[in-house]
Amino acid sequence: MKNKKTAFFLLKNLFVFVLLTNSALIAQNSEIQDKAVKKILEKSYPAAVKLWGIDSLSSKQNSPQFSGVVVKPEGIILTAAHAIHPGNFYRVHFPDGKTVSAKALGRMGIKSMQGRPDVGMLKIMDPGTYPFAEMGWSDSMSTNNLCVSIAYPTTLNQDVPTIRVGKIATVLDPWGFMVSTCKMEPGDSGGPLFDNLGRVIAIHSRIAIDEDINYESPVNLFREYWEDLLQPVNYAELPSTKHQFAPDTSKDKLINYLNVTPSNLVTKGIIEIVSKGDNTKIIAFGTLIKPEDKSGKFTCIVTKNSLLTNAVVVKIDGKLYDAKVVATSLSNDLALLKINKINKEAISKTKVTDSFKNLGIPLVSSLSDNKNELSSLGSDVFKFETKPAKGYFGAGANFIKGNITITSFGPDSPAAKAGLQVQDQVKFINGIAVTKPEDYGRELMQYLVGDTISIKGLRNGEEFDYNVVLEKSPLSDHPSNKFEGGRSERFDNFESVFAHDAKLKPHQCGGPVFKADGTFIGINIARFSRTCSLAIPADVIFNFVESSLNKEI
Repeated sequence: MKNKKTAFFLLKNLFVFVLLTNSALIAQNSEIQDKAVKKILEKSYPAAVKLWGIDSLSSKQNSPQFSGVVVKPEGIILTAAHAIHPGNFYRVHFPDGKTVSAKALGRMGIKSMQGRPDVGMLKIMDPGTYPFAEMGWSDSMSTNNLCVSIAYPTTLNQDVPTIRVGKIATVLDPWGFMVSTCKMEPGDSGGPLFDNLGRVIAIHSRIAIDEDINYESPVNLFREYWEDLLQPVNYAELPSTKHQFAPDTSKDKLINYLNVTPSNLVTKGIIEIVSKGDNTKIIAFGTLIKPEDKSGKFTCIVTKNSLLTNAVVVKIDGKLYDAKVVATSLSNDLALLKINKINKEAISKTKVTDSFKNLGIPLVSSLSDNKNELSSLGSDVFKFETKPAKGYFGAGANFIKGNITITSFGPDSPAAKAGLQVQDQVKFINGIAVTKPEDYGRELMQYLVGDTISIKGLRNGEEFDYNVVLEKSPLSDHPSNKFEGGRSERFDNFESVFAHDAKLKPHQCGGPVFKADGTFIGINIARFSRTCSLAIPADVIFNFVESSLNKEI
């Protein structure tokens, strides 16, 4: 018996030792990675720019936005070939709000190579010295090396970039791309991927449906074709000569992406909300919140309001509890529920953080079944208003024999519904003459969903005049729209949110988000896009709970 007790005691101590050692290792890894990401942002964040095409005379926007990075103090910008055309003009927006003009130089998106290697260059035209990032060596990278993306997804439409932290999945695939786990979507094209030394190692190019497969054009391509890309040429084939460059002398300073998932957070504060008719179907997650100075005879739960139905119950440790909705916040899509007092740890205000300045730090979203989802803090807190949607016209046109000529229609095209046909020549849009290729896109981009525009032109030599009511753009077949679970039904128009890159499904909103050290930082409120989930900050959560309870008194 004595031997059994001794063995049990030793086993127990060993378990505690392993647990403490694992916690210490996680904390150490988290500190190493946090410092590396902070160094990248300090060094290179100011050089990550947002760009869009502009008309050379009016300076009006005439292309979608994309991303890039300044790599020389005189204003040389690296970007994706598919975003630019040599000789065209572009607006360059820096993270500090400064804007300048640039002109596209060379691009290599070879048609016979399906648009590869997808490298392009621009030069800022305004004289000056600009923030710039050092160019790295893509061939120095190894599988699992830490990497960081700083870019501007179009859907989020912010004036500052979002941060995504990941690892190198493939150094060089059969098509010549580097592959990373830093998620991308439209607008990120041309944005930089950095190593842990803050050096540009690749430029964002394209994606697969799998969120962890993101294709990057290696920075060595820019080194090899530097002199060629300085020329404003749209290359039909790759130049025969490659420039030689010196090897990387800092390769030994590269580090791997580190495991920073704290195992003790997997079920903390998380509960399930299910339908009364089918208690096996989770319709939302909820977060147990302990309000200040209000213990009472009830337990508080905060969740995503728009996911609730008229008949729901709360499921905690397999038991069902009737819940009462006592308050809602339409501005942040929150609901406060109360159930009878239970013996389950809730999240208290003393563990809240109001700091969102350390971008790129690891976050953990608690899910059910002892699972969690690791992500990176992508932004500071911001107000996310609904943006007026650009109107969908749905007619493609080419410049044929000096005329803007309609050549195709998109799905459910408003232009086709109004009566326009292929081969129609467009002469005026709302009374504005369109005589050059850039006129067509520039004029159509000014109008919003619901606007009615007049289209005048010629069909077989006869004049026509149609009124077209612009509609909401249908989802394209682009891989960015095919991520698992899709977008939340309510995904924008929030008073206060922050962005991170957790791969959540819509029903997994309502659960808590923590920093790696266990600090509660907010509640997930929406899966917004392929690259982004949105969460409500912790201080907003507690203000909502406490003000709602005070109104009850």
